[in-house]
Amino acid sequence: MDPRTLQLIQRGLVAAVTVVLALVVVTAFVRVLETADETAAPSTTTSTTTTTEPETTTTTSGGSGTTTTTSDGAVTPGVCIDEEPSGGDSTTLLVHYPCGSSQLATSAVWVYRAVPRTDLVLTTTMREMVKGVDDAEAALGYRSPFPDDAEDSFLGVTIDREQAKAFLEFTVDVFPSGVDTPEGAEIFLSTLNANVFQFDTVNQIEYRLGGSCDAFWQQLGGSCEVITRSEWRSQQSTG
Repeated sequence: MDPRTLQLIQRGLVAAVTVVLALVVVTAFVRVLETADETAAPSTTTSTTTTTEPETTTTTSGGSGTTTTTSDGAVTPGVCIDEEPSGGDSTTLLVHYPCGSSQLATSAVWVYRAVPRTDLVLTTTMREMVKGVDDAEAALGYRSPFPDDAEDSFLGVTIDREQAKAFLEFTVDVFPSGVDTPEGAEIFLSTLNANVFQFDTVNQIEYRLGGSCDAFWQQLGGSCEVITRSEWRSQQSTG
């Protein structure tokens, strides 16, 4: 092959390669433009409205009531919840009272009482119960059905372990005004029962005044009754 022919072939190859490279560059540029079109935001003008999500609350039910947790993590006391005491060489009691919208004391709501260490838990609970609520407990919604002078009205308890029956002795000072009405008697008895039946060793209760069951119930406008755990549970479920 003569030199002139060879030179023409080389020029043709160079031209062909140049064209191919140009096509590659153009194709790549077009793809970039297409990608930009897919990801670009619309050019239309829109108004922007900022909204704040409403504060969310989570209510948790606990043994002594409820707490409310806000979305920022703050916890605020709800009605009918008492703060459990911590530490110390003491016995912590649960003392039940009516609270909030409930007119009756129930097994689900109580205040905590820290007392010197004792094995006489039922006896001490009843002594604390007749003291009524203090100002801090009242501010949380708790109410006592007992008169102001009832603090020493509980005299003691005897338990028949074979029958799982508790005999509780009171003085006349334990009775509030209006206890002889159906509503007053119900509120009064609900408080006594909730405090005694929290102890699983008791399945029956006989309340006494001056050693007499009849004398106790006469203050409520009735005659002697022995209250059973099953009756109390039934009252709890319908109350």
